[in-house]
Amino acid sequence: MRKTFTVAVREFISTVMTKAFLLVFLMPIIVGGIAALAIPLLMNAASPKVSGHVAIIDQSGSVGNRLEKAFTPEAMEARRGKIKKDAAAEIEKRAPGMGVGSQIEKAPLPKAPELTLQLLGADASVDAAKAEILKAVGKEKDAGGTNPRLALAVIPASAVKGEEGKPNSFKDYELFVAPKLDPEVQSDIRGQVSQAIVDARIEASGLDVERVRALTRQNRVEATAITKEGEKKSNPALQFLLPGSFLFLMWISVFTAGQYLLSSTIEEKSNRVMEVLLSAVSPMELMVGKIIGQMAVASLVLAVYAGAGLVTLVALSLKHLIDPMQIVYLCVYFVIGFALVACMMAAVGSAVSDVREAQSLLTPVMLVLMVPMMLWMPILRNPNSLFAQIVSFVPPISPFVMVLRLSGSEKVPTWQIPATIVVGLIGVVVFAWAAAKIFRIGVLMYGKPPNFTTLIKWIRMA
Repeated sequence: MRKTFTVAVREFISTVMTKAFLLVFLMPIIVGGIAALAIPLLMNAASPKVSGHVAIIDQSGSVGNRLEKAFTPEAMEARRGKIKKDAAAEIEKRAPGMGVGSQIEKAPLPKAPELTLQLLGADASVDAAKAEILKAVGKEKDAGGTNPRLALAVIPASAVKGEEGKPNSFKDYELFVAPKLDPEVQSDIRGQVSQAIVDARIEASGLDVERVRALTRQNRVEATAITKEGEKKSNPALQFLLPGSFLFLMWISVFTAGQYLLSSTIEEKSNRVMEVLLSAVSPMELMVGKIIGQMAVASLVLAVYAGAGLVTLVALSLKHLIDPMQIVYLCVYFVIGFALVACMMAAVGSAVSDVREAQSLLTPVMLVLMVPMMLWMPILRNPNSLFAQIVSFVPPISPFVMVLRLSGSEKVPTWQIPATIVVGLIGVVVFAWAAAKIFRIGVLMYGKPPNFTTLIKWIRMA
């Protein structure tokens, strides 16, 4: 046992003292710092210069004059200011007290697009008007004062008055744009044309436009969760993403350390260091020590990333979204999941001499392990479906699936939790038994890399 512990300590220290692992360890700090500093800078960054005009063919005769007012420099500046103010208020609501929202609101607006409106006749040729867009250069910033046509909106009369014989059936307008037109400018043009058409419909019906707007306007209302500690603000998007974050958190920690275990085993074997180690410890002590050492590495990664997530939730006053039992289950299934993956990594690493040979053996296994990652959305939407329940009992993917299911909003049958833990532990025993047999033979085998058939023979003969 003492030798196993010595191997584990050596494995842990040799991994965490590398520069590559330091980057993994500091990643939450780096990401958090970049987010805190970059958001205000990005909001203040100059957008691509856009200079040109938008052409309108208004066959209804009641939309063009509204768009002329919408695309004055003052109106465009007011819309951009409102967007920035709303974004700052939303961020401040999501992250109160952090000052990001106030920084965004205080930041000056980048230079507005230089857009003008050109009204064409109702009988103008649509094809000829579209051809003018082709004269625009690839990027609007290179227009050079030529006032190119960047967009064309064709508004049929039926878009306002309704189709003949169907007064409540309106035809859509058409919008044509230059290929490189900035997406924000496209969105603004689309929004203003749509609003002008709706306003024209309201006026054509004999109603007051401002009155109808006020009657149909409803600000977004945030839901409030009722908890035992009192009322807490809710976040539907975060509630939906949290289960996925549990899965990704476990995946990152398990496979970060698993990859280290694989590479260190291959390196020690190819450098003949393994032979020196085996002169002091048995193959079983060496394998178990390496797995325990890398499990400590994975636990450190899990603690760092989970801690960063919990600190963020506390800062946003959203810690009520996490049930303490979810953390307990995460730790339990993490141990099972890592043990299963580590046994495979140790076995494959001992059987090959370089990483390329290992990839050929691990590819089928990785395809199976990718199932929870690829299907996490369907599993989360229906955690008690037949498929989700079946894969919850299939090692080595069962720990990942159970973490996802248990962090969802639908209650998992209570009996399945201890049952999947028992199945997982049995799987660990079986995987460890098979890995030990492969490790005993493969660690001193050189030459042609084995295939799956050879590995099975080693398990039977060892």
